[in-house]
Amino acid sequence: MNRFDADAEGRGQAEAAVRYEVPSVVLAVRILKLLSRYKHRSCSLKEIAELTGASKTTCLRVLRSLEQEDILKYDAERRKYSLGPYLIPLGNRALALNDFLATATSELTAVARETGLTTVLIERLRDDRLIYIASEEPEQDNLRIAVSVGQSFPIVGAGFGHCFIAYGDEASWPRYARQLTPFSPNSIVNPDVFYESLRQIRRNGYAVSHGALAHGVSAVAAPIFADSGEVELVMSSLAMTVVLTPELQERALRVLLEHTLRLSEWNGWQPLH
Repeated sequence: MNRFDADAEGRGQAEAAVRYEVPSVVLAVRILKLLSRYKHRSCSLKEIAELTGASKTTCLRVLRSLEQEDILKYDAERRKYSLGPYLIPLGNRALALNDFLATATSELTAVARETGLTTVLIERLRDDRLIYIASEEPEQDNLRIAVSVGQSFPIVGAGFGHCFIAYGDEASWPRYARQLTPFSPNSIVNPDVFYESLRQIRRNGYAVSHGALAHGVSAVAAPIFADSGEVELVMSSLAMTVVLTPELQERALRVLLEHTLRLSEWNGWQPLH
């Protein structure tokens, strides 16, 4: 097979993948993603239909199927759907069967212990939103920030989102600059400041933000690379800005960089010298 035949075959397979998309499966996934968001964690049939763009009849069939499998639960009194109990062991099983995530989670625990800060693992979704996939809280109450695993948020919001963007194609940066939003008084909204912050992340290998996504909350973050050089995950330590002293910030960055480098190398990534 020559290169042109291979390219044609590849295009044909991609087109076939689009043609054979199963609408009910796509809708079921959209519903699960919707209900995994904190502000939509409990929704009525009408709300789900409006937010997914599907008809109420189609939504009801999918909802009842998911409910029968314990993927969703239905509150008859409030007439609301929410995530079901079977997703808990299913998620734990997925984590246990993914060697890299299991290793990253164990490193997360070590980072939280060594820094004394709430530490999270963040993954990038296909729609350019981010999601907390794991969290570890410290013993000290004054340094503890509660994080809801499964919560998603915009990629442009905080420094840990910028870690994903910084190591991508610079030609894509203007697209993200157009999405800049004043989530708080400290949010970056100027494109030139945004571009410089991305370059600084590349130079330093980490990101620091103070109140960018939520007022009064600071984050130090570092990327975890795949063998391809792309950012696969970001690990971040969170603290209330008022308690994040320069000494604590420096210690958190030192610990983060040590563990994220180890995870990147375990993942097959080799730094360029």
